[in-house]
Amino acid sequence: MTIKAIYENGVFKPKEPVAPEEHTEVEVLLPPKPSTNRQHVDAWDAGQHLIGLIQDAPKDMAENHDFYLYGCDQSKP
Repeated sequence: MTIKAIYENGVFKPKEPVAPEEHTEVEVLLPPKPSTNRQHVDAWDAGQHLIGLIQDAPKDMAENHDFYLYGCDQSKP
């Protein structure tokens, strides 16, 4: 069960009524605080994406980049 709550004055207050038995032990998981620097997060995500692309790239990518980019050898007329 997931219960949404608001933290006020040192107490978690459920946003909707709940009815657990008295003295029921619960575990509260707080999500990580989102980064306030969105540009940093975007750059990190982009970097991770590029690393994945590089790891999956064909071994001859550098030599045959026109083929992989355009579907043909652009150096030939």
